[in-house]
Amino acid sequence: MKTSKYLICNDIMAKDDQPAEYILHNHHPRFLAKVEELDFDELENRPEKPFTDIIYINGQGTMIIFRITLTELYERAEDDDVLDELFPARDYYIRYLQDIEKEDGVKQGFPVKDFSQELPGLKILQSSNTWTVIYNGVIAEFSSEEDMDEFLEHDLNIEPEMLDHGVINQFE
Repeated sequence: MKTSKYLICNDIMAKDDQPAEYILHNHHPRFLAKVEELDFDELENRPEKPFTDIIYINGQGTMIIFRITLTELYERAEDDDVLDELFPARDYYIRYLQDIEKEDGVKQGFPVKDFSQELPGLKILQSSNTWTVIYNGVIAEFSSEEDMDEFLEHDLNIEPEMLDHGVINQFE
């Protein structure tokens, strides 16, 4: 049996103020990343190490935010190489959350989807009167799609063609 390249690790000795869950990546580049739950307003705090965020809607409809941050790097690697593995680690952790919910017999939750594969981490949320952009520690709200598109193109330097097709997460 082949071992998964991602493993969920639990620190059973962690104190209340310490992270207890980690993801071990055991292929190149080998690393350990901590998983911490965040409040929405903490998304704007950008760690200096590679990271990715998960916005997860649990079975009861509550939004939970997790940040996966590089803790230990066990071999030389560029930040981009680590990020290339952190994004799939995020998907692995989501499946882990869903498996726990399934085992507990509760309705499975779902992640807020990235806008596109070409822009991992970019999330666009639309409610009845606002558009919210979340991307690499940036949170911005807009009253119109046009204002949001202008921000994405001019402030985040995203090509207009990349904004033509993608997932916009709609909420009430």
